[in-house]
Amino acid sequence: MKFLLIPIICLLAACKPAADKEQESPASSSGKLQILTTFLPVHAHAAAIAGERAGVESLIAGDVGAHDFSPRPADMKRIAQADVLVFNGAGMEPWLDALVKQAAKNDLKKVDLSAGITLLKSSTSLDGDGHQHALDNHQGCDQGEHNPHFWLDPILAVQQVETLRDALIAADPQGAAIYQKNAADYITKLRSLDADFQSIIAPLPSKKLVTFHDAFPYLAKRYGLEMVGYLSRFPERDPAPAELAALIEGIRERQVKVVFTEAGYEPALLQRVAKDTGAKVSTLDTLEVGELGPDAYLSGMKNNLEALRAAFAR
Repeated sequence: MKFLLIPIICLLAACKPAADKEQESPASSSGKLQILTTFLPVHAHAAAIAGERAGVESLIAGDVGAHDFSPRPADMKRIAQADVLVFNGAGMEPWLDALVKQAAKNDLKKVDLSAGITLLKSSTSLDGDGHQHALDNHQGCDQGEHNPHFWLDPILAVQQVETLRDALIAADPQGAAIYQKNAADYITKLRSLDADFQSIIAPLPSKKLVTFHDAFPYLAKRYGLEMVGYLSRFPERDPAPAELAALIEGIRERQVKVVFTEAGYEPALLQRVAKDTGAKVSTLDTLEVGELGPDAYLSGMKNNLEALRAAFAR
């Protein structure tokens, strides 16, 4: 992970208001609540709920993954100006606490969208016999024992939206009616997305899922996909030769027909696995990078559904 803490310490004097000076909040100077989010799915939820009522920005640009984020002076200033900070939680943004401690206002409202969500504690890989087992030293996304990719389950995304809606109402009570209406409209779309996943995935003849890294267990659990294994413990590190050999053997034994790479990552190693096993290669998107906007989550998940339909219908 590319995260340098020492250089940003020098920015504190310019970014954080002095304790003995009263700073005018962005909400009072612009007339809008200032919401800062971390990355694409969090930004999409916030933008959909806030509408025109609040200003919504993403700390991480749409073309940068949370794994590769390195703060710049402008990012420190944005944290210092934010009224509300919205993040995924569950270890997805391990660098965030240090930035908030250094640059945020004392009254910053922090919204952890993992609140109330039952997190999956163990990830799976394949051993030499092609059976799933828990990894004792899972390091994906620096998340520790919990997998943070729950946003890829539309029903858990509904929980995230409800948490965020309530937080925005608490931060801006005068905008309550707007937040409630926008959240209700967005939740309707999320539930429709869930219904589409259920109706399309259920009848598919094959549901054996092999992915690039361990990003889809929540999606698999929700829709009855068989999580066979994954190629890499996390995107920045290739598997050891023994792990790769075990995965290839397991794919052959389980007769997996399709392996999924991820949008934004080089599929060369997965192409090799496909060649060695006779499997086809398709693509799923973790939605960690891409064009930002209130419809980004919905459109990305619809693309994932189509990818699964096309792959498993073969």
